Amino acid sequence: MRVLQFAKRSVVTVALVSLTLAGCGGESSPDAPFNAAGTSADLQAMDSTFASPAFASFSTFSLMFDAALGGSPIISNSAAAISVRGGSTAAIKAAAARSAQRLAAIFAQQSKLSASKSAHGGASMAISSTIAGKTFIYDAGSNSYVMSDVSGAPANGVRFLLYAVDPVSYAPVTPLVETGHVDLIDMSAGTTQAARVLVESGGTTYVDYTVSATSGTSSGQVTVTGMVTDGNHQANILLRSTITFNAGLTLSYSLTLPKRDVSINLTVSASDLNQTTSTINVSLTMRGPNGTVAMSGQFTETTGTLNVRINGEAFATITTNGTTTTITRNDGTPLSDDEMTAMDGVFAIQASAFTSFDQMLAPVGGFFQ
Repeated sequence: MRVLQFAKRSVVTVALVSLTLAGCGGESSPDAPFNAAGTSADLQAMDSTFASPAFASFSTFSLMFDAALGGSPIISNSAAAISVRGGSTAAIKAAAARSAQRLAAIFAQQSKLSASKSAHGGASMAISSTIAGKTFIYDAGSNSYVMSDVSGAPANGVRFLLYAVDPVSYAPVTPLVETGHVDLIDMSAGTTQAARVLVESGGTTYVDYTVSATSGTSSGQVTVTGMVTDGNHQANILLRSTITFNAGLTLSYSLTLPKRDVSINLTVSASDLNQTTSTINVSLTMRGPNGTVAMSGQFTETTGTLNVRINGEAFATITTNGTTTTITRNDGTPLSDDEMTAMDGVFAIQASAFTSFDQMLAPVGGFFQ
């Protein structure tokens, strides 16, 4: 039996790692021989895709965009709001509850939008005409973004300039060094609200994804689709969060790294987030040239069990009592260091699932209010 060890990470680093690992959807052969060290290398490669300086700046500053656009932040910039505190079951459940609350707020706005369009007809901008086409610059004195007369912003959106950040603290470097920009583009049509996020630095587009939200009478869905690159590898992303008003929340991720032929698919669902005894169901599969790792099981606030299969064969069981997580190989033999590292890496995916989704919503919260 071994105890899983989780590295201490800053909030931004957790977000990068969790998004990196939060899902893929390739078609690699499930019969490839399992290589634990190779699996860990695949995870590290996927992580590095999101570790560019441009993405670090984007993650640091994007939490400030809502306030500049005149709205209430959909994602708080406090560590407590987006950290899962090491992946404890209680923290994961709390993160799921926060996601459900945020989605409910978005869907409430959807209902208002639908009612408005029914009453008045036509389409409307998701952002005010007073800020459309404007560029915002960072003011170090107030630690916030302010509108400027800098040109270049999209006519149907806004632009935020990005600046270098310290690679350890993720705080803005002083004096400020401009490194690129983020364009937030209104893509709304009919009763569907949508916004595109483009991050450019040095002539390279490092991030390009669209967030869209639709809502019906009994359910709603937020979808994120696009890509992230470090200039070498490109990760293709499809994240989808669905809330059924009487049946809970389901979060599904699909992310592929074509250059390495690696894919991870993750589904996390919570039936009743208001009850302490409710369960979170997890189903995760990682496929690639180093084999297939699958984990499935359930968590409550204080307990949890995941069954691990390698290339379709039962391999190990992961259990937790809410604070300590252990892994036991089915045949009773100890895991090698390489196997333990690989299991630790794959297990960490589900621990920060809701954090990664929040990170993608943070820049465009002002478009959904």
